[in-house]
Amino acid sequence: MSVDYRSYPVLFVDDEPQNLVTFRYALAEDFDVLTVGSGEEALRLMAGRAVAVLIADQRMPGMTGVELCSEARRRWPDMVRIIITAYADLHAAISAINDGKVSRYMVKPWRNEELADILRTAIEFVHLQETMRDMELRLLSSGQRKVAIAAQDELLHEVANPITAARLALGEAQGEATAALKALQRGSSDGAERSLQLLLAAQQDAGAALQQLADICDRMRPQGRRQEEPERCEAARVVDATIRILRREVERHASLTVVLESAPEIAVSASVLGQIVLNLLTNASQAIATTGLPGGRILVELSEAPGIARLRVRDTGPGVPTGQLEEIFEPYFTTKDDGSGLGLSITRELARGAGGKVSVRNMADGGCEFEVLLPVIAADHI
Repeated sequence: MSVDYRSYPVLFVDDEPQNLVTFRYALAEDFDVLTVGSGEEALRLMAGRAVAVLIADQRMPGMTGVELCSEARRRWPDMVRIIITAYADLHAAISAINDGKVSRYMVKPWRNEELADILRTAIEFVHLQETMRDMELRLLSSGQRKVAIAAQDELLHEVANPITAARLALGEAQGEATAALKALQRGSSDGAERSLQLLLAAQQDAGAALQQLADICDRMRPQGRRQEEPERCEAARVVDATIRILRREVERHASLTVVLESAPEIAVSASVLGQIVLNLLTNASQAIATTGLPGGRILVELSEAPGIARLRVRDTGPGVPTGQLEEIFEPYFTTKDDGSGLGLSITRELARGAGGKVSVRNMADGGCEFEVLLPVIAADHI
């Protein structure tokens, strides 16, 4: 895997200025290093600039490292989060890992070579996530079977070797972690405990990567479903999965809020619903981008009424000129200089083909809202 490590920014957060200087001096030659002195400063920086890896000191005035990583996980879930902590705080660090807030941790004082290796591994993981997301997006947005098959083959080829390697590494890590734990129980040195915790952190990293890669491969493989089976999907899962693929791209232009009020099973295939979400989110993001103004917002909301699932996508873009509210769904009609005029037309046809409909309205406070209504599968047919 060829990775340009400097293209993935690393943010180090510590309230001690000398530690910031030391970190920059040790790693700035090989990585794009950013440093700030508090969790609050870190959140402000990350709100305006993409960060691949966040490294935070645990003990800081105000917001602790774990609190910062927890908030970063909520707002930027793809970011790799690492805590640096004193040996005495190992229990808190382990709890943070178990709670799912922190990807891994390091114990002070760190060795520069060890830290550099950890950063390379973290960036490679982020790079692999982006590669898979790009491939999934190509599959999701492609309407041509040949392109979809080629992208699928490329995806399976890309992830097959990492899956095998991750499985082997996981098995070795488990065996070594067990051996280290037994040594510790026999009253071994502190180094055994340190090795144990590092191995457990590595095991967790390998397990998470393996699960993600395996899930994608399973999702991409043909399922051999019979043609006579009715189309259906769990709407909330499909909406959530599609947004996870698109979030990074959408948030280049606007903040994204998702509200899944219910989880109806609908009479629509996952690929069709995914295409609808893709088209509407892309349209909303592009509309906000045309304004050139910061602070854009997109709301995606899934709810349920008797017999129907209601998907709403609302944006704070310029809205649709009143005379074009119906034309906007016509093939090749577009208000964008570089638009194809097909996304919304395809969305309407997909909704109609599933027995539903799509509409648009301008909001009183600016922007517009697209609403898609799709049939829900009755409980006695599930």
